[in-house]
Parts: sequence; C-alpha cells; structure tokens
Amino acid sequence: MRKILFLFLFAAFSACAVAQETRDPENDHVRLTLTDGSTVEGYVQTYWVDGKLFKRMNTSFTLSPAPDGNNAVSYSADNVRSIDFVKKTSASGKYDHLESHLVANPSLLKPKKTIRQFVYKEGENEVGKMYWWNGVDSQNMQLGKMNISTIYGISLAGDSVVVPFMTGNVISLNAMRIRYKKTNPELVDYVDKRVLKGGKRLWETIAAEPMLFLEICKDFFNKKNSL
Repeated sequence: MRKILFLFLFAAFSACAVAQETRDPENDHVRLTLTDGSTVEGYVQTYWVDGKLFKRMNTSFTLSPAPDGNNAVSYSADNVRSIDFVKKTSASGKYDHLESHLVANPSLLKPKKTIRQFVYKEGENEVGKMYWWNGVDSQNMQLGKMNISTIYGISLAGDSVVVPFMTGNVISLNAMRIRYKKTNPELVDYVDKRVLKGGKRLWETIAAEPMLFLEICKDFFNKKNSL
C-alpha cells in the first residue's frame, strides 16, 4: 500500500469513475475525529490524494453522509484530527488510520515553515515516531517527470513536527539540516555520517526498512546520554 505510484498527478483517481458501478461503497466509508473531539461518519467523494492544479495533496477532501455523494462537505487537516476507515483492509487496520500532523517544509529563508496534512503512522521507538504519505516527488519534477512517491518522515520526542528524510528510495537530510541547524546540529551530523558511511547497501536497506532510520536516531541519543 505504501508503494503506490501515480503516473499522472491530475488523473490520480480518474479510474474510479470508470469502476464506480462495481466499487463497493463501503471502501469509502470513514469515521472522522474532529479537532474538537466530535466524530462524523460518511463516504469519501474526493480523496486527500486527488490531484488538482495548485492544490497540495493530503490536506483536504470531501465527505457525504451517504454513498450517493449528495450534500458533500469539505474537510481539511486543520479541522480533522484523524480519519479511520470503517472497512479494514488488514487484521491490524494499521493503514486504515490517518492522522493530521504538521510536516516540515523548510527553506533557508523560512526554516520553520510547516504544512498541516494527513499522514500514516509507520512505527515508533523511544526517541520518536515515523510517518509516511504519498506525495509529489519534487526531485523527479526537476527532471521533468510528474509522479507520486512514498515520502517518509520522523517526529522526534519533544518535537511535534514530522520531518521528511526519504522520498521513494532516495534519502535526503536537507529538511533535517535546516530544521535542526540550531537546535540539534549534532544529530544531523551523526545521522549524515552513518548514512554516508553505510554506502549503497545501507541506503537500500533503509529504503526497504525505513524504521532503521529511526533506530539510527536512537543510537545517537543513546550515545549522547551515555557521555
């Protein structure tokens, strides 16, 4: 599920219209928990990953009370705390639950810039949590390619912001460098050296097992606390 790639951003869900007659409406049945703690139940009509020009993915969607799509209401990551699919796709239901979190989108001019969006929780350890989502692959866009890749990020203990570190199978610590330039440069240096020293073999291992990246962060804090 994590590795779904959309070849064309603006046609991400166009195939759904063709399969509308055979699609089980319960696949779109969700229960929302709003920021005020109340809950809303309904059927998703346009998904958070639907591609539209100048619209950031994973930030908003529309929901109708019934499968017919009538009286659809727009919701955003700003007023929805979490989304749960009523029909589970696995025994654990791990990937049927999304959460709204601030995601780092830093630049040199705006190092603290964040965007609130929906993400999936991948796992956690003593030093933080890991999340993933499907989003525009900015690196491929620079090469003239429009596609969607799975993006991974970590939220360290004491920091409520999710900081991306890998898009597709490409590791990039730029967001971490900017985010923690003043608050924790030692962490970035440690992780950077570990990843570079590991070479291609480690990069491929992290791409296949992203939680390893969070374990590397854990190693840093363990070494720091032991001094």
